[in-house]
Amino acid sequence: MKFYNRQNRFLFVFIVCLIICSCSIRKDGTKVSAMKNLTAHYNIYFNARALLEESEKNISSSYDDDFSQLLAIFPLPEEQSSGNETEKLNEVIKKANTIALEKYESNWLDDSYLLLADAEYLKGDFYNAVEYYSYVGITFPEEKKNKLLAYLGQVKSDFALNNLSEADSVLGLATSLNYKYYKDQLAASKAQIALSKNDVKGAIAALEIAIEETKNKKNKTRWRYILAQLQETNGEQDNAYNNYDKIAKSNAAFDMSFNANLSRIRISEGQQGKQFDKLATLKRLLKEDKNEEFKEQIYFEIANTYREQKNLDKSTEFYQNAAHTVPSTAKQKGLSYLKLAEINFEDLKNYTQAQLYYDSTLQYLPKNYPNYKSIAVKANNLQYLADRLIIIEQQKKLLMNADLSDKELDDQFLQYYKEQELANLQEQSLASNQLGSISDFSEANKSGSSFYFYNNAALTQGLLEFKKKWGNRKLSDNWRVSSTNLISDANKNAVPVDGIDKAKILSLLENPITRDSLKIAYLKNIPFNPASKQLANDKIANALYEIAIFYKDVLKDNAEAAEALEAIVLNYPDNANASSIYYQLYRLLENIDPARSESNKNQLLQKFPNSIYAKTISDPNYGKEEDRLDGIVKAKYAQVYDLYLQKKYPEVLQEINSLRTNLGSFRKLDPQVAYLEALAIGNTEKVPAFLASLNGIVSTYPDDSDITPIVKQQIDFIANNRVVFDRRPTALVTDDENGDIISGKEILIIPKAKQEEKSLTEVKKIPSPIVKLDPVLPEKKQGVIVEIVYEKPKGIVFSNNLRQRHMIVIDITDPKTNIAQPFSKLSQYFYSKFDPATIKLLIRIVGQEDKFVIVSGDFYSIEEVQKVADELNGSLPEIMEGLTNNYKQFVISETNLKLLTDRNAVQQYLKSISEKK
Repeated sequence: MKFYNRQNRFLFVFIVCLIICSCSIRKDGTKVSAMKNLTAHYNIYFNARALLEESEKNISSSYDDDFSQLLAIFPLPEEQSSGNETEKLNEVIKKANTIALEKYESNWLDDSYLLLADAEYLKGDFYNAVEYYSYVGITFPEEKKNKLLAYLGQVKSDFALNNLSEADSVLGLATSLNYKYYKDQLAASKAQIALSKNDVKGAIAALEIAIEETKNKKNKTRWRYILAQLQETNGEQDNAYNNYDKIAKSNAAFDMSFNANLSRIRISEGQQGKQFDKLATLKRLLKEDKNEEFKEQIYFEIANTYREQKNLDKSTEFYQNAAHTVPSTAKQKGLSYLKLAEINFEDLKNYTQAQLYYDSTLQYLPKNYPNYKSIAVKANNLQYLADRLIIIEQQKKLLMNADLSDKELDDQFLQYYKEQELANLQEQSLASNQLGSISDFSEANKSGSSFYFYNNAALTQGLLEFKKKWGNRKLSDNWRVSSTNLISDANKNAVPVDGIDKAKILSLLENPITRDSLKIAYLKNIPFNPASKQLANDKIANALYEIAIFYKDVLKDNAEAAEALEAIVLNYPDNANASSIYYQLYRLLENIDPARSESNKNQLLQKFPNSIYAKTISDPNYGKEEDRLDGIVKAKYAQVYDLYLQKKYPEVLQEINSLRTNLGSFRKLDPQVAYLEALAIGNTEKVPAFLASLNGIVSTYPDDSDITPIVKQQIDFIANNRVVFDRRPTALVTDDENGDIISGKEILIIPKAKQEEKSLTEVKKIPSPIVKLDPVLPEKKQGVIVEIVYEKPKGIVFSNNLRQRHMIVIDITDPKTNIAQPFSKLSQYFYSKFDPATIKLLIRIVGQEDKFVIVSGDFYSIEEVQKVADELNGSLPEIMEGLTNNYKQFVISETNLKLLTDRNAVQQYLKSISEKK
C-alpha cells in the first residue's frame, strides 16, 4: 500500500488492529469486543467530541466581557450563542446516547455520560448537566480523571443555578480526592466559592494558585485580569498594577490588553492624585490610530472619570460620544445609554429623559447582561419611583419655605409667580402652534419642577427640540424609520422658533393667573405649624420607606434599599418604624457590609431592647416564624382594643404610642391600628383632628385595600354632614343619644396550623376594619358582633384554557434519585421520533419532594400532546426499569405548570385531572 498521507497510514493501523485483536479487556476487568471499543471510540465518541469542542470554542469566542465589572471566572454560556450551537450539541447528545445505551459494554461509557453533561451545560440546561455530572461521579469511582471532571462540572453547574451550598459541598468532595489532575480548575473553583462568600482574600489566594498551575494561556490571562481586579478592590494597588502591566504587555486579545492598560493608568494616576493626567492620557490614547476600533471605550472611560468628578455636563457629552461612535458595538451603546439614564434619574431628576435612555439601554444591551432584568424592571416601574421621589422633593422644598423670613418668602413667591406666568405663556403658545425660542425658556427649566411632566417649560422645550429635528411627525410605530429622506422631511416640516409675537400670545390667555389667588394657593401648602411639619416629614419618611421596599422586593437591590432605610433613621430618628428599620438594615447588610450590619443591630438592641425585633436577635428561638411575630402583634392589638371597648380612649392612644416604640410597627395590622387610633382621637377631639388622622391614613396607606377605601368614604360622609359634626363636643359621641353608632362585623382569619394553639378568648376581640359612622340616631342601638372565621386550606384554581402550549411531565417523587440513565433513554426515545430541534427535555426540582422531567415540543393541540403522552406511557416502564416505580406521568399547560411549586400543588393538580376523567 502506498501511503500518500497520514490518513491512509491511520487507516492501515486501524485495519491491522481489527485483524490482530479479537477481544479487549474492559476497565473493570471483563472482556469486551474490540470492535465495540473501536466503533464507540472512533466512529462515535471521536466525532461527538470534535463537535462539542467546536461548539465550546464558538460559544467561548462569542462571550463579550464587560470590563467595567468583575469578570466571571467561569463565563456562563449565553442564550444566543448557545442557541446558535443547538444543532451541533443535539448531535453530540444523539451520538453520546448511542454509546450510553447501545455500546454500554465498551470502555467509553463514562466518557459518553460526561459528553452528555458537557453538551447540556453548553446548551444552558444546567439541571440536566447536574444530573449527568452527578451520575458520572457516583457510578465510575475508578475513573479518576473523569470523576474529578464530573465533580468540577457539577460545581460549575451549581454556580450557574445559584445553588452555592451544593457547589461548596461538591467542591469539598473534589478536594478530598487529592488527585494530581486539574489543580488549576480546582483552585479556580475555590476562588469562585470564596467570592460567593465575599471572601476577597481567599479568592485572591486561590486565583494565584490557579494561574500558577494552569497551562491554558487563555485561562491564565483571564484569571490574572480577575486577580488584578480583586487586588485593586482589596487595596493591593502595587500587585494589581503589576498584573495589569503583564496583561498589557502580553499577547492578550486587544480588548483585554487595552482595558488592562486603562486600569493601569487609573491606578498610576490615582496613586499620584492626578485625575487630570488620567484624562489627558485617555485623550492621548484617543488620537492614536491603533485605538480607532476602541474609541467608544475610551470615550466611555473619559465619561466615567468626569462623572467621578461630578462634572455631569462633560460626562453626559462623552457618554453620548461613546453611544454614537462609529464603528461601535451594541453592548457599548447599551452601557453608554445606561449611564445617561442613571445621570438623568439619580442626578438631574429628569425622569422622562431617564425613561427614554432606559428604553435605548434595553434596546441595545444584551439580555444576558448581569443586571438586565433589574434594569428592565426599573424602567417599567420608573413612574412608581418617580412619584415617591417627587413627594420627597416637594415636601423638602415646602419645609424649607416654612423656615424663611417674610421677605425671603415674598422673594421666593415672586420667582414662582414669574415661572407660572411663563409656563402659561408657553402653554398658550403651544396651543396656537407658535413656538418661542428655546433660550426664552431656559431659565424656567432651571428653576421649575424637577419632574419633567410637571414642568411645562421642560415639556415645551422637549417638543421644540423634537420638532426642530424631526418635524411634525404623526404618532406611529418605528417613527424614526421612514421610506422618505429623514433630513429633508425634518427640514420641510420644521417650525421656526424665532420671531414669536409674545403680545399676540398674551392676548390668547383666557384665564390669566392673578397674583393674589396664586399666592393664597402657594402659602396654603407650606407647613408653618408643628403638626403640619410633622406630617410633611412623615410623608418624606414614608416615601423613602416605600422606595426601600421597592428596591428590596422588586429590584432585589439590597444596597439601594439599605441606603433609603438609612436615610430614614438618620434624618427621622423618631420615626414610628425605627425598630423595624434597624432590624431590616441589620439583615440587608449582613452580606454587603458586616460592620454596618452590626452597627444597626447594636442600635436596635440599645434603643428598642423590648421590641420583638430585639428579642428575635437576642433569642435565636424567638420569633423564628413570621406567624409567631404576627401572633404577638395580634395579641397586643387585642389588649388595646379591649381598652377601646371600655371607652378608655386616652389609654388607647397612650398604649398605641407605647407599642409603636416597642414593636416598631404592627406589621400587617398597621392600617388597622391607625384606624383604631383615629377612632380614639375622634372620641376625644373635635372634627379637624379626627379628619387629620383619617387623611393621614389615606396618605400613609394609599394602596391598602381594606381600611383606606372605608376611610375615604367616611371622609366624604363627614364632608357632606359637616354642620352636624361641627356642633359636637367631640367628632364621635358614642354615649350621646344624638351620637354615632359604631356597628359592624369583626372577623379574624386564623391559619389552620395555628387553630389548636389559639383559644377563642384570645382572639374574639380582634376587630375588623368594617365600621360605619352614621350621625343619624337609629331606632335601636347596635352592639359589636364578633365572628371567628377559621382559614380553610386554599385550593389552587387551575386554568382550563386549552388554547395554549401543553407539555408532558414525568414526576419522580424522590428528588434524590439520580435519573441520568432514564433521562438518556428518554432523550433517545424522543430524538428518534422527532427532530431534535423541535423537542426539549428539562429536569427541574419542585419543592423538596419532586423531580420533574419536562418534555416540550412543537405540539399544536392538547390532543396531539395527549397522543404523544399515551405512546410514551407504554414505553415508560422499560425506560424507568431498574430505577424506581415512584413516578407519575401527566399532561399540563404552561400556565398550570407554573402553579406546581410543591407536593401539595402537584397532588391538587393530579386530583383535578382525575376528577375530569
